[in-house]
Amino acid sequence: MESFDSNSEKEARNFLEDLIEKLQAQRGNKFVFLLAGRTGVGKSSTVNSLMGKEIATVGDYEPTTMDIKPYDSDINGINFTIVDTPGLCDDIEEAGNDYQYLELMRSNVSQVDSMWFVSRLDDTRVTSDEKRGIKLISDAFKPKIWEHAVIVFTFAGNVDVSKYEFALKKRTELIRNEIAKHVGIKIANNIPSVAVDNKSETTPDGEKWLAELYTQVYARMSAKGASPFLMATVERVKAPEKEKEVVKEVVYVPTPVASLPSEPTPKYTPIELNQRQAEIVRNKTSEVLELTVAGATVGAAIGAIAGPVGAAVGGAIGGAIGFIGGLFARKK
Repeated sequence: MESFDSNSEKEARNFLEDLIEKLQAQRGNKFVFLLAGRTGVGKSSTVNSLMGKEIATVGDYEPTTMDIKPYDSDINGINFTIVDTPGLCDDIEEAGNDYQYLELMRSNVSQVDSMWFVSRLDDTRVTSDEKRGIKLISDAFKPKIWEHAVIVFTFAGNVDVSKYEFALKKRTELIRNEIAKHVGIKIANNIPSVAVDNKSETTPDGEKWLAELYTQVYARMSAKGASPFLMATVERVKAPEKEKEVVKEVVYVPTPVASLPSEPTPKYTPIELNQRQAEIVRNKTSEVLELTVAGATVGAAIGAIAGPVGAAVGGAIGGAIGFIGGLFARKK
């Protein structure tokens, strides 16, 4: 291990002791995702990709009722719930019972740390059922929920590369304009959008979408949900090793496990952050856990010490210590 002066090493160890204490305090917390969007747009596939396991059932079934479907799960001992809303943004006969659905949401969803509004990128308009869904979400949870929201555009691969940038910009504008009718333009225009393609690691512009989705979801999460989300996912998140990364194309191939048919079978890819994304993640982590580090030397000491400390602690907290230590190392 690289040697540091005694003051830097002492500050680093104090930082890590404080970090362990704060992560332990978060250990019993959980996080909740609320998914909104029409049936068949890829909500389940996308959340499964982000979390690295099959949580929500994937299927292009036709909804027959407006319902609330919670999926409880855990990763690394961290509990979380994915709440799907089949029928909310679908054109079905029951759609007139909006008041009953409002009450259903209010009585069954007491915590939302991240809300996804999911729509197809290759659509050209905001449908009437999506507009109704946006209104119901706004009425049920008030403007606050949109402060923790991300617009997720699926089927990005269906858009020609020459039209991709314009499509993403235009579709984002259309969705934000609809949200603004209920919560105001200031909140609406702050909602980030991310394009994804569950059949490819990259969007038509060649960028890896999984890391961007992770970054934006984490950055927008509530303070209560952010720490457990980090601890649940940190084993798959890779901080950049160099200022300039060489992006290697890796073909996504789900790997079946025949001996465990009841277990999640896809092999999920790691979440590889670039420098910009790592900076966002570091800032969010500092904000949520109230972490400060002074000077590049102390940061480097934290990075050097965090690995062995994290390995000694083990589990979700140990993984988070090692990852956060790497973020604060300020590698050059």
